[in-house]
Amino acid sequence: MNQLDDVRSYNIGTSNYATNGTKYQPWDFWIIFHQNPFDADITKRVLRIKKTDGRLLDYQKICHICLERIRQIQNNENVFPIEYFEPQGITLEEMIADYDITENDKFILYRVLYPTSNRIEDYKQIIDICNIRIRELEI
Repeated sequence: MNQLDDVRSYNIGTSNYATNGTKYQPWDFWIIFHQNPFDADITKRVLRIKKTDGRLLDYQKICHICLERIRQIQNNENVFPIEYFEPQGITLEEMIADYDITENDKFILYRVLYPTSNRIEDYKQIIDICNIRIRELEI
């Protein structure tokens, strides 16, 4: 097997993407759901567990990304079309089955992968969930 054939069986760094038989890496979500770079970053942070950083940092960064997206939308900057893409032949539940994520993490994924017509409200809901997780982790 050459390096290109094997590229999906590992990851670079300390994240968990290719462990425990995970079939879908974050880039699969980005492609299947046609994510903009900001939402793709949120998806990546929800799915990963890094041995070097705790989850607290990921939730703080997700909040930061959401605040920036709210700012951009309010200023009519980098407005990406709101699109809903249903994966063909697989459900989101099947895609995330190999990931050890919480119900709150699933909510964040659903909100970012299945946007409503009010993206500002979507991002505010994600911030609220992240703040709940931040408080839980700070205890």
